[in-house]
Amino acid sequence: MSGIDVSIALPENESPGELIKGYFTLMRAFGWDLYVTSHFTLRKSLGSQWFAARISKLKDSDPKNWRPNHRFEPQDPGVILRDYIHEQDSPYLSVFGGQFQKQTSAKKILATRNTWFHFGNDPTTVQLEEAAKVVRGFVQSSGMHIAGRIDTLIERLSDLRTGRYPAEAVPNAPATVPAVVEPEPLDAAEDLPRPSIGGTWVGPIPEMRYRMTRAGDVVHPDTMESVRPRVTGDFADKVRAWTAVEPRGRELWIDTDGAVGGFIGATPRLLGYLGPDPEGDIARGFFTPHFYVVDGDEIVDVDSGDRLGSDVAATMENGTTFQVTTYGDVLIIDGVHEVERVAIVRPDQWFVGHLNA
Repeated sequence: MSGIDVSIALPENESPGELIKGYFTLMRAFGWDLYVTSHFTLRKSLGSQWFAARISKLKDSDPKNWRPNHRFEPQDPGVILRDYIHEQDSPYLSVFGGQFQKQTSAKKILATRNTWFHFGNDPTTVQLEEAAKVVRGFVQSSGMHIAGRIDTLIERLSDLRTGRYPAEAVPNAPATVPAVVEPEPLDAAEDLPRPSIGGTWVGPIPEMRYRMTRAGDVVHPDTMESVRPRVTGDFADKVRAWTAVEPRGRELWIDTDGAVGGFIGATPRLLGYLGPDPEGDIARGFFTPHFYVVDGDEIVDVDSGDRLGSDVAATMENGTTFQVTTYGDVLIIDGVHEVERVAIVRPDQWFVGHLNA
């Protein structure tokens, strides 16, 4: 077994930032629980690659609603719940059941998710508590794993609303430090497929750490042997993509399937592969900090106003705002968390320095 962090941040106060952090981590934990629970059930009959096969089928049969160039992540609760609610042949019916009340809860969860990030009014503790209770009902009735974590969140929200947290200091009372209990990670099967490049690393992390050199090489820590002979494609381009966001300690690891990983901050991430990238991985790496807009046959950097004549402009409607990843994937964010790739650019085809060339 390998573990996935499904901790839920407990708000320290009723400010929008604290409540949004609580909601975001609640939904992140819920998404992983949906995916892992589904995986343990569906791999028995559909194999370990069941999610990729399912998305491929939906894209082929219903390209209008499951657009072929979109990325659909298995741990995104919106993807699983959308399939569960709307598709009559959904494999998730065999995992969660088709009861009316259960599907109603799923619809409420989706509707709530779509409204949380439309910033009209500030969120409230009541709103987050209601959202958490609906998610908890689905989790509890499905035999999932994070109900206890949600209970802790609901208790914190109740304490914030009633003034029990933070507790008032009692004069002359000795200071006490509450014990911090780290929640156990969610057990995930060893055959859980790799995430998209840039996603949280799933599975055991190899102990060996390869070093990045100042000359742009990646070498064995003891022999100083380069990994270059093991790489398919342009070595410099691969290393640039792996390290566009510098891994912690300038160290990487390489798993037996050629997957390359490293810590980005405190989180282990999949950074790429020695061999070809998976064909279905359409939003690789991390977003660069730049935003662009299409103006005729030119691309405009929103911050600087710099312009670039590019064939990429023809792939989008005039006025479209978009971003590019460290891998050069040109992406439009369409709807809630739906990502469409319209082109791929190399550093020499793009604004100087924007892809860390």
